[in-house]
Amino acid sequence: MEENEIEDKILELDSDDTTDSSRSSLYPYEPTLNDLDMSAEQFSVFEYLRQKDKGKIITQPDFQRNLVWKDKSKSKFIESILLNFPIPFIYLNEILEKKGNTAESKYMIIDGLQRTSTLESFYKNQFKLTDLDAIPQYNDCTFEMLPEILRTKFEDKKLNIFVLKPSTPMEVVYDLFNRINTGGTQLNRQEVRNCIYIGKSTKLLKELSEQDYFKKAISYGVSPIRMKDRELILRYIAFNYFDFKNKYDGNLSGFVENAMKEINMWDDEKIGRVVVDFKRVIEWTYKIWADKNFRIATDRTRGTINMAIFETICYSISTMSDDFISRNKAMLKKNYNELIKDNIYYDAVTRSTNSKTKVDDRFRLAEEILKQNTHD
Repeated sequence: MEENEIEDKILELDSDDTTDSSRSSLYPYEPTLNDLDMSAEQFSVFEYLRQKDKGKIITQPDFQRNLVWKDKSKSKFIESILLNFPIPFIYLNEILEKKGNTAESKYMIIDGLQRTSTLESFYKNQFKLTDLDAIPQYNDCTFEMLPEILRTKFEDKKLNIFVLKPSTPMEVVYDLFNRINTGGTQLNRQEVRNCIYIGKSTKLLKELSEQDYFKKAISYGVSPIRMKDRELILRYIAFNYFDFKNKYDGNLSGFVENAMKEINMWDDEKIGRVVVDFKRVIEWTYKIWADKNFRIATDRTRGTINMAIFETICYSISTMSDDFISRNKAMLKKNYNELIKDNIYYDAVTRSTNSKTKVDDRFRLAEEILKQNTHD
């Protein structure tokens, strides 16, 4: 293994803040003077699980790794229900899914994933109770093995549920999610987006991030563990398909989140075109720059993948035809070095990269400098 491969770092968490730094507060309103748009509801366990079976209450498959309760912990939770003890609130986020001319409400679990999984798996006789203290006579029992009076008590147990409404600003959703989430590791912004905007957008980002041509083009330089690879792809799609020149205002989070909402309403044909175009663009970047792709080299390394470079280079390549790229491949390779040397571009991809001015500068310069001395 060469020295530069030893020294290169994998992009795991982006040091560049994705919030709008012009705000003095996390919230876009005065939080002490405004009520959170949330409703309190009660469902029986039976009704709650029935709604989940109908697909109205959904979990994010990417976070099944958080299901870490052992049978003892599951059993303690079921025992609390059978004893009619109070249990913690479950928090759901209401999501509106477009169905023709109407919108259908579904509910993503924000906090309560392990409790929900435990209720469901016990109700389906998938584990036996163990290590019960208050009612040890029911150790080794599945749900169907319990007396009818206890089965009814389980089904009728009321669950207290808070539902966060769609009108709630995303800044508040992020804050609430991480304040109440009991799954362990605090989720980063892309992981939260992946919960809130589940649908065609999350499926598309997952599919593209798993492609070998993408992993090869970034030389495995962006970690998939915390969805940084999906955020990288999302940023390219957002800037490439959502008119950033007129609609980007310096709030990167708002811009990419709006993109995810819009993608969820795309038809399959449009998504298919994006998949084909993404493959074309990514494969061309690797053919031109190989393992130097999207990096600012140092004296000792190739450098780390730079997200701002990724989105500008890919955007520029997407505007070029295959014939043009084929004829000018050598010049494009050379011009990348000139682009990185440009002081304005370098500043725009390394400092305060989310500002409107920096975004405009780097996209403009990438298009101009990459095309220098090329032939149509």
